[in-house]
Amino acid sequence: MTVLHEKFSPAGPGASTRPGRAVFCLILCLIFCLGTTTVFAAESLTVAKPFGPSDTNLDPAKGSNGWYASEAGITETLFALDFDMKLIPCLARGFDNLSPVSWEIRLRDNVFFHNGLPMTAQAVKTCLERLIDEKSDGFNKRIQGLLDIKAITIKDARTLTIETRHPNAGFIYNLTSPETGIIDLSTDTLAGTGPFQLKAVVPNEKTVVTAFHKYWNGTPKLAQAELYVIKSPVSRMLAFESGKIDIATNFPELDALRLMKQGNGAKVEIIHQPTARLCFFFVRVKDGPLADSNLRNALNYAIDRNQILASVLGGIGAEIGASVFPKVMPWCNTALSTYTYAPEKAAALLDAADAKDLDGDGILEKDGKPLHLKMWTYETRAALKPTLELIKSQLLKVGIDTGIRVTKKGSPINQAMQQGRVHLNLQMWNTAPQGDPDAFLSDVFMTHARSNFMGYANPKLDQLLQAAKTCFDPKERARLYNRAQQIIHDENPVIVLFHKSMVTAMSNRVTGYRIHPAEKYLLTQSIGKE
Repeated sequence: MTVLHEKFSPAGPGASTRPGRAVFCLILCLIFCLGTTTVFAAESLTVAKPFGPSDTNLDPAKGSNGWYASEAGITETLFALDFDMKLIPCLARGFDNLSPVSWEIRLRDNVFFHNGLPMTAQAVKTCLERLIDEKSDGFNKRIQGLLDIKAITIKDARTLTIETRHPNAGFIYNLTSPETGIIDLSTDTLAGTGPFQLKAVVPNEKTVVTAFHKYWNGTPKLAQAELYVIKSPVSRMLAFESGKIDIATNFPELDALRLMKQGNGAKVEIIHQPTARLCFFFVRVKDGPLADSNLRNALNYAIDRNQILASVLGGIGAEIGASVFPKVMPWCNTALSTYTYAPEKAAALLDAADAKDLDGDGILEKDGKPLHLKMWTYETRAALKPTLELIKSQLLKVGIDTGIRVTKKGSPINQAMQQGRVHLNLQMWNTAPQGDPDAFLSDVFMTHARSNFMGYANPKLDQLLQAAKTCFDPKERARLYNRAQQIIHDENPVIVLFHKSMVTAMSNRVTGYRIHPAEKYLLTQSIGKE
């Protein structure tokens, strides 16, 4: 299979906060509101976003830096995803699949690193090898497992061959992962290939980049950009409304609606785009009350997703889903039907699960005990807590009692669920960061998968996913993944709620900005400011 040349022009994860984070946000907002002009250069584009680097070293191999460097337009990968989540060439101009474990990659000509050196096959080989070498300072365990590389050989200055240990039809998709951003390792300073080069990083505060005029895909329209980390949604909103921020990502939905209703269209534009970030419940199916499939199905019909979207997300912050993948993703099984709110169906299923209100107190009993479910979520994503609180009230209407808990991060919840102490684990994950379906499905739903917190086991699904991963016929592979999504939809080891939309507030002076469904790209050479 060969990817033909295509012009590339596309648009992360949470970061822990340090003490003093709130103080910084407050000071920053006060500076904005006072109208101080010394903070930003007039020719700069200013961006406010909730996450950013916690260290001055933006090496994409380390931590979440790959996402931050990609968002800032500093680093690029061999392949990328376009705005329809389709695979396209980036630093590579194409590839050939020589065998189930062998891939020939052809590099672009006239690509330069920010230090002026040309990108060569040797530079790419060195960059990728350090990711998978456990003795290397750039070793990345996740990428080592994702790429599964056995050897890299150089054919000529613009061509290399990568051999994997096992067949993987989605290998090229995995080369879109931001951690695989190609940098030159001959100098100590970060030298990527993107439209912008790093000028400065203030950990947990801001990243400053300047235009790279030798960029292979055209001269950037901006001279400079400053990306500010403002974790609080309210603080981002205040910073934007002060007029000193040009683009505010992850904008509070209800505040976005307020600005839209105020008719500020002449100065402000609110844009929103469904992404691959899924809000869903992990469901403890191994044991406990939710081992009963009737009870799991009842939950789906007892949850009013439209009410969540309207009251929590203002009707613009999400799109109700049926598959774990968004409709914008080519691999999504669009034949699946969303679960609609139907309390009468929920009641019938609860009755089938032998859950009945025996004492007339409004709470159902099952196996001689009140039907009480423990629901946990975490505080990093603003929409999670109000969503959980609303679902608590919805489930109570059909006689299901719940207890909720909000933790600082998601990992303690995952551990508690593995121990059987949590029944419903509300999370918000990017299910397709590389655009290929295998990573999320195999990592979550296979019997012994790393993120199978539910205790879910389906040997037929295991076989299906393994077959899909090693199937190199695109049509047959799509059929296999459609079947896998159908099984997950029917058996409910997870409960799909909605695909989160990115909501962004933008000054009318900004041009060329688009929201990317995979949340990888923010600054591109196309962004300008009038």
